[in-house]
Amino acid sequence: MKSLKSYNPLSVSVCFLSVILISMFSLNPIIIMLSFTGGLILYCSTPYCKSKKIHISVFIIIAGCTILNPIFSHNGKTPLLFINNNAVTAEALVYGLFMGIMVAGALYWFAVYSEIMTADKVVYSVGRFFPKSALMLTLALRFIPVYIKKSKEAIAVQKTLGTFKTDSIVYKVKSVMRVFSVMISYMIENTIITSDSMAARGYGGGKRSRYRIFSFDTADCALTAVTAVIGGIYIAVSAFGFLDYSFYPSMKLPGFETAAVAAYSGYFILCLIPTIIEAGDKLKWRLLKSKISPSHTPVAQKQ
Repeated sequence: MKSLKSYNPLSVSVCFLSVILISMFSLNPIIIMLSFTGGLILYCSTPYCKSKKIHISVFIIIAGCTILNPIFSHNGKTPLLFINNNAVTAEALVYGLFMGIMVAGALYWFAVYSEIMTADKVVYSVGRFFPKSALMLTLALRFIPVYIKKSKEAIAVQKTLGTFKTDSIVYKVKSVMRVFSVMISYMIENTIITSDSMAARGYGGGKRSRYRIFSFDTADCALTAVTAVIGGIYIAVSAFGFLDYSFYPSMKLPGFETAAVAAYSGYFILCLIPTIIEAGDKLKWRLLKSKISPSHTPVAQKQ
């Protein structure tokens, strides 16, 4: 078993985006809670997501949506109190709460997804379907750090010449505009050189080949297939209206028919699959470490 970072970017993208899109386009509170729970468990269990500040952001998002939605939305049949003759309803309060949980869950999922999907994986995923867009993305990703580096060099040269040492605001603005003019000239020159270089290498003159560094093995096929099956079940059950839910004008319990329970169970399994993959990789590593016999240092013989 391998970790999520070792999976093909396409299979990982299909799994993560399916979970996120289903929760974002569903008003069912059970689906929203399952997505939030799965994202939280995955974020806390992955070794490369160590930032604790995200939990503060999640709390602020949930609290903000819960408080602000009843202030601006007065829909619902159950008023709790009145502010300036405007009703603060229980439906609006609960709706804001679950919208905040939905956004917070998506934040957890995207936080893990951004750690897994490096720049080369993003370019690989886009390039299979949109090669020209992938090329533009590659050039943009390369151009931004180069542009920042060159601008710092230009500013350092200007400071060496003494153009930034004066206290005059007008003179400082002129110095900044001078650096900006230099960077515009560099950008235009670099663009012309890049286009000439690509034309000299025959870009656009025939069928373009690609070097693939990511393989699509059995595990990737299994992950994609399970995601497709569970996603298909959810779409079918949702199309028949078993998962429909509305907070307005009054709240009600979500559907718990057999089809709805099957959809809930399948979606929760889909949310837990990345965590199961990471847990399996950790367990495999511990088993391999346990099989390694401790080395014995030979005792030096007395001469």
